[in-house]
Amino acid sequence: MIIRRLILKNYRNYDNLDIELSPGINIFIGNNAQGKSNILESIFVLALTKSYMNVKEQNLIKDGSDISNISGNCLKNDTSFKISISIKNDGKKLKLDSKEIKKYSEYVSWLKVLIFSPYNVNFIKDGPSVRRKNINMVISQYSSYYMNLLQKFNVVLKKRNQYLKNVDFTKDYNRYYLDVLSENYCSISVEICLLRKDFIEKINLYLSKIYFEIMGYENLEIRYVSNVPFFDNKKIMIENFKKNLTDNFEKEKRYGSTILGIHRDDFVFFLDGKELSIYGSQGQIRVAVLSLKLAELILFKEKDGEYPILLLDDIFSELDIEKRNRLIKYILNDVQTIITTTDVDCLDTELVSKAKIFSISDGMIVNDGKKECKNE
Repeated sequence: MIIRRLILKNYRNYDNLDIELSPGINIFIGNNAQGKSNILESIFVLALTKSYMNVKEQNLIKDGSDISNISGNCLKNDTSFKISISIKNDGKKLKLDSKEIKKYSEYVSWLKVLIFSPYNVNFIKDGPSVRRKNINMVISQYSSYYMNLLQKFNVVLKKRNQYLKNVDFTKDYNRYYLDVLSENYCSISVEICLLRKDFIEKINLYLSKIYFEIMGYENLEIRYVSNVPFFDNKKIMIENFKKNLTDNFEKEKRYGSTILGIHRDDFVFFLDGKELSIYGSQGQIRVAVLSLKLAELILFKEKDGEYPILLLDDIFSELDIEKRNRLIKYILNDVQTIITTTDVDCLDTELVSKAKIFSISDGMIVNDGKKECKNE
């Protein structure tokens, strides 16, 4: 899977940008605040319709404009297609080959990207909601079924919470309606829970090995923590979860919201049995997130037969030469990789020799092509 051509109009600090990308390594060089990360963000938005940064969609529109456009000419399994997204203050419009797409799930599956950025490197130390958001974004690209379930879950959870908040339980109320909501809520929750469990188990097959090859430490793993109890039988899981929900009904009435469910799940990283967010160094945490992205690459390749696009925002500046070299083999393997850096000379010589180089200044590409690297 690759993007052949990226076109931006009134996006962030870009008036108009039209570039041809290499199917292999692409490196964007420039000083800070020139627009390098905006390139990566635009590709992420093109794929997932939202930014990986915690920003309002209106902030993606260039100052002085009322609409922003991102489009890409792409190749997936030898099939060419064009996708585009228009962002306005009152909403978004998605298109596939000039045909408007109404359903988010039908659009997102076309272009798949994984990103490593300063904005997500600390999600191991952030709260559970941040980790859930990151994991949900990845699994939603991995499985359109999961994405549909997540959308259904959010609708049912919202309705159930509204009912719990607004109904006067001291009077007669529609218990049948609440039971139907709870039944749907439990079924969807268990389905999502099992898909998350399966995905994390697959990630753990590769995570520790990759981390060891980069850092020299073993036994990195993710533990999936859920208040939905696991059983071998899905029906038993649903019935057990329904019972737990019933047992907590009085508490839910007091709080006016749903207490138990996959919206409170967590994904906790451990290194040698110790929680990484507490005992890990910043360098260990940084490479753990990177290792997660590389493990995800492998899973996508196994499922789809091709790699997603890998976006790396200023990744090499904090890695020593030995760790950079260990990383290189993962991104010189049929993966379209888009890298940002302030200095090409800090990159590996082999990487640069295979790359297409773009220099960025104040939202403009000032040159592109091959460039020699001084680093030996």
